[in-house]
Amino acid sequence: MKKTINKVFQYSLLVLAVVFLKACIEPEDLVTGNAKTGGLVIPLTANVPYKLNATPSISIDINIPKGPGVTSIEVHNLFTTVDGETSNDVVMSTLNIGGGNSSADVEQSFSVTYTELINGISVGGNPLPANEGDLNIGDFWTLSYVSVMEDGRKVVNNGATGIGVANQYAGSYRCTGTFFHPTAGPRPIDEDKFLTAVDAFTCYTDLGDLGSAGYDIYIKVNADNSCTVTVGPKAITDVFMTPGEVNAYDPATGEFELHYFYIGATGNRVIEEFYVPQ
Repeated sequence: MKKTINKVFQYSLLVLAVVFLKACIEPEDLVTGNAKTGGLVIPLTANVPYKLNATPSISIDINIPKGPGVTSIEVHNLFTTVDGETSNDVVMSTLNIGGGNSSADVEQSFSVTYTELINGISVGGNPLPANEGDLNIGDFWTLSYVSVMEDGRKVVNNGATGIGVANQYAGSYRCTGTFFHPTAGPRPIDEDKFLTAVDAFTCYTDLGDLGSAGYDIYIKVNADNSCTVTVGPKAITDVFMTPGEVNAYDPATGEFELHYFYIGATGNRVIEEFYVPQ
């Protein structure tokens, strides 16, 4: 399973790289086909995560360099699934520039919500889900920009803004705690860990300090912010929750407290961990 997740992650990175390396290319005039210049839009927000159930809105900034007047900018929206299937292209909004870039660079900010991101979008004839939790980790939106010039031209820009679907728990953490061994005694845990998203509420990471030994765990955050720890995708040994202990996520701080154990030949290996986001 972990190999599958890694392949999905690598595929998503490859697709995003192909899309966003285009940002360095000059805009293309698809209407006149001549050598007139202008209409460049530089996305200052090139790539941003959409953390499921934790993103009320996303703020996006673009820059329109000084040059031939831009009347407005059409913001186009395209959705791509983690499997590579793409949606229809939708004009999500139009930004009024009013030729302001004729005398100086213009920076423009706008925000988008989930409702706006899914409006009019369909994949294979089906609309995107009303519940964002039904999206898949690795899905993404691509916002592209078409400049409407004062002389009537339309200029398609290659620079784009990517909005990738992630969950709110994924990322880097400093993990401290204790690994209690039944014969060797306790040893401290103090290391960096990365939580890799699996779905809207689940991540996987190393079990205790045994990452190099091929052990890992799934951490699922439940509706009440309690956590359930189970054996991870490598599935070397079963994992159990420690009775009577706290296993929870604190939404105010983004921290995790986990207590779990697995059974070895000489008894239980008991782990307590505290994750602080980096």
